[in-house]
Amino acid sequence: MSRRWIAVVSRPFARAVLLVACLVSTALAPDVVRAQGYFGQNQVQFQVFQWRVYKTEHFDVHYYQGMAEGAKIAARMAERSYARLSRLMGYTFKERKPIVVFASRGDFAQNNVTGDLGEGTGGVTDAMHQRNMFFFGSDLAEVEHVMAHEMVHQFQYDIMFKGRTGGAQQMIEGDNLPLWFAEGMAEYLSIGPDHKATDAIMRDAALNGNLPTIKQLKDEPNRFFPYRYGESFWRFIGQRWGDEIVGEILQATATIGVERGFKRHTGFELDELGDEWKETQQTNYLPAVATLERPRKNAQALLNEKKTGGIIPVYVAPALSSDGKQIAYISTGSLLRAEVFLDLYLADATTGKRTKRLTNSVLNPETEELRYVYSQSAFSPDGRTLAYTGMRKGKDVLFLLDLRSREVIRRLDTDLDAMVGPTFSPDGKRIAFSGSKGGSTNIYVIDADGRNLKQLTNGWYAGLMPSWSPDGRKIAFVSDRGPKTNLELLRFGKWEINLLDLATGAIETIPGQGGKNLNPAWAPDGKSLAFISDRTGIAQIFLYDFEAKEHYQLTRYIGGVLSLTENSPAITWARQADKLAFVYYDNNDYTVWSISNPRQLKKEPYREPTATAVVASAERPPVTAEDSATARRAQAAMAVSDIAKASKDSALAVPPNPRRVSIYRGVGGMRASGELPAPGSPGATSPVSVAALMDSSSLALPSDASIKDEPYKAELRAEAVQRPQVGYAQDNYQRGVYGGTAILFADLLGNRQLLAGLAINGRVEEAQVALNYTNFSNRLNFSTGFNQSPFYLFTGYSTDQVGTGQYYQRQSLMRYIVRTANYNAIYPINRFTRFEIGAAYTNIDRSAMYLSQGIDFNSGYSTGFYVDSVRGLGSLNFVNPVAAFVSDNALQSYTGPIYGHRYRVEVSPWVGVRDTKGFVNVLADLRRYDAIAFSFLTLATRLYADISQGPGESLIQKYIGVPQYIRGYDRENYLSSNCGSTNANDCNALMQLVGSHTLVMNAELRFPLIRRFELGVLPVSLPPLDGLFFYDAGMAWSSGQTLTAAKPDVYDFNKQRFLLRSYGYGLRLNLFNFAIIRWDYSIPLDSFNHKGYWWWSIGQSF
Repeated sequence: MSRRWIAVVSRPFARAVLLVACLVSTALAPDVVRAQGYFGQNQVQFQVFQWRVYKTEHFDVHYYQGMAEGAKIAARMAERSYARLSRLMGYTFKERKPIVVFASRGDFAQNNVTGDLGEGTGGVTDAMHQRNMFFFGSDLAEVEHVMAHEMVHQFQYDIMFKGRTGGAQQMIEGDNLPLWFAEGMAEYLSIGPDHKATDAIMRDAALNGNLPTIKQLKDEPNRFFPYRYGESFWRFIGQRWGDEIVGEILQATATIGVERGFKRHTGFELDELGDEWKETQQTNYLPAVATLERPRKNAQALLNEKKTGGIIPVYVAPALSSDGKQIAYISTGSLLRAEVFLDLYLADATTGKRTKRLTNSVLNPETEELRYVYSQSAFSPDGRTLAYTGMRKGKDVLFLLDLRSREVIRRLDTDLDAMVGPTFSPDGKRIAFSGSKGGSTNIYVIDADGRNLKQLTNGWYAGLMPSWSPDGRKIAFVSDRGPKTNLELLRFGKWEINLLDLATGAIETIPGQGGKNLNPAWAPDGKSLAFISDRTGIAQIFLYDFEAKEHYQLTRYIGGVLSLTENSPAITWARQADKLAFVYYDNNDYTVWSISNPRQLKKEPYREPTATAVVASAERPPVTAEDSATARRAQAAMAVSDIAKASKDSALAVPPNPRRVSIYRGVGGMRASGELPAPGSPGATSPVSVAALMDSSSLALPSDASIKDEPYKAELRAEAVQRPQVGYAQDNYQRGVYGGTAILFADLLGNRQLLAGLAINGRVEEAQVALNYTNFSNRLNFSTGFNQSPFYLFTGYSTDQVGTGQYYQRQSLMRYIVRTANYNAIYPINRFTRFEIGAAYTNIDRSAMYLSQGIDFNSGYSTGFYVDSVRGLGSLNFVNPVAAFVSDNALQSYTGPIYGHRYRVEVSPWVGVRDTKGFVNVLADLRRYDAIAFSFLTLATRLYADISQGPGESLIQKYIGVPQYIRGYDRENYLSSNCGSTNANDCNALMQLVGSHTLVMNAELRFPLIRRFELGVLPVSLPPLDGLFFYDAGMAWSSGQTLTAAKPDVYDFNKQRFLLRSYGYGLRLNLFNFAIIRWDYSIPLDSFNHKGYWWWSIGQSF
């Protein structure tokens, strides 16, 4: 499971499109990680990581060069998080757990366990070995949050698998915790009860009637973001019954399931809890709405679906040009142009009309990924150039884009790990940005030509979101520096706005800031500074006036000024025009609004609400922001008690149900599950709470001296196991026993892997065997191994009459058992393109197999085909070097690629050994996927040629009569449709599908039929189903044969070959991501009777 930042929008059409976009990115992950197949994208190891391990009491913290200091901080925070969570869970680990830290998002994307999981993922924990992997992002507080979130998953896996690392097979096979359960718990226990971003989403859901049921939470995670809704539900449970119940429910779930686990410890059915949770959210959030307002009261809608023509209501990271006439933003574009992924666009800042698409990061290897979670683009003062951050070659690069030509005119590439949030100096000659090195984030400045990189801040305090003042003298930025941050105790204050004097280097914190403050934006005259603050409980725009030295609240919006996360930039102020634009969150949509002359919204100076006096005459010191926060927490606790009391009173007014009696075993003894403990009684206040433990910064914090440093040892252990299968069948040519299994061994970091597989189908000599070792630790990947596979080719058919109505039929096959010892190397140019080179020694054992059956047409009896005899024909031996060029940027949907291309060109000389004749084989496989309407209608085309040329070309024949090449001409159906008479010559015409040269052309029109379909009241849904129409054409031939486009009037397949054609339609069923089932109805245009038939197989479309 992973720590993700980004929620999916709720509108049905937009959700369907974005779901496909998300599916594309996740479906590619296995191919991306292991570009060892025929096709597949590349997991490029741009940096060679030299790994070491910090050992603490409970963890092995893996790190690499440049990350020693950051990893030691992470190791200390890990022990503190473990102490907190183990107390909350009432559970301790039975064995040490691995943690893997990365310096940046770009380094994290190079891990060889999961591969690149995308911009929205901050960390991940796998079920099999419980590896807690994450990267250092914005600041140390966020690092601890993500690490603790993933550590909760380690607890979940450990409890579910009863303390056995590697015992995850049951979850891998589908026994997963619901996402809202697992991710919501991880968020609640790693953040605590005070989380404004979750409050914003729940307030929005309550206001718009979008609060889900528990069933909806489980079934529609793409609509109801499980991190936020799940966190809110667990917060409700913790407030209602105490936080210790979270661990109790989890441990019960491991043995009796989710619903019974809640029932045991709360006394309520899960659906009942869900209803009460929904009522609580409405009670908590709806009353305050009356005091708030919509943005249309003082702002104008600027970017939304109607104005831009976009297909998904996500408009984030806005940046206004200096003159306020243009705005750059992250969103989607046209469905017909397949602009369904988040990219950088340009629009008119007055009308909101989209004018240009500036990037195509999904298919462009030079911009592998855009940074928009913590970053926004920036215009140069003259408005001609746009600076933005993208990932290139495994690290962040600042791109300078000419807006007129849409060409990148310069890439500012430094030795920093991350570069986000660019801002131009007023003269356009320099760019300030937030940069990261070794996990530490600071403010940097660089000349616009890429020279003179200079670090402006230092240390482990955060340095984020710089904004250059209009006079060029200061840079405002976000940091956690201040008296509430103690780096020794690793206690972190909330973000505040700071001012950096460029002449002196002095840093000043703007006074009077409460809550979290971010995204500073200067007024054009430099006399005030706008920023986002959640001090009121909702993220709003505030203004600090430098002359008056006062804060002013400019907005009081219901949804708040909020982008994809609470840490994302969401406002921009034009330098030369008094226009401010902001992201507004409403009804689960992110849209952009604008305000002209935003300082007109400045009213009275902001004052923190004061707590209600208990004794009016008592003389008290001034109420601080912290006092106010404490008061609000106390009021919230009182509100919860009132709700509980109201719930209890309401329950007492209803006649009791004699069948529903439950007792809760609490700290103070037994009580009714539906009741809160009486005030002052034992257990009235939980002895362990999330909030209290989050405040205990020194809890179990180890010293640096207690942490041991050791080299990393790459030990192989089982990474994945295919469930063994064994059986007996009498219809597999009387060969009896069949079965097989495969095991993947790997080291902890996934850098070294060993795959062992075995499958038999009767005879041991025909077993499939695979043993391959691969090393992914460098950019140049290499593998070596041994493989054995049997292949069969049809070579003839005969029928003999042995009596009246009785016949003896025989098929002859050529059996090849191919044994190969190989060594291959792969060098990826980028994530789409690579070169492959290798060599192999190949032994091919040849045998003639004869399959026979007796048929009595009088009685309708048939013996069925059985192996009559096997005659050895000797062996072939080759040394065959191979070189290939592969390009694959295809986007994958449920059953096959839907956009992009796949190319493979390969040359392999087969040099004969021991009197074996040699030949040269050339292969070209060119595939395109053009979106007529993205994710709804795709035209897929392929041109495939596989040519062997040389003295020994006839030794290894190729066969095209399979669904992967030409449908409608496979062996069994060809025989059944063309051998109704006993004309052996007709049956032997099947040989025209065999040759040393092959050419195939395919075209498919693909479209979805079912994306989600539930079967009535049954808890069952149909898997995704796609439909298609196809047309195939191809031929197989050998040297010396004459080729024609159509069948000659006088045709001899031994001397002539012509283009075989078929057409038809088919279905593709994604069987729960386990396999893709194919059904094709094929009409062979060039068979003897043109009879169509269905045929099913396994595997995705080409």
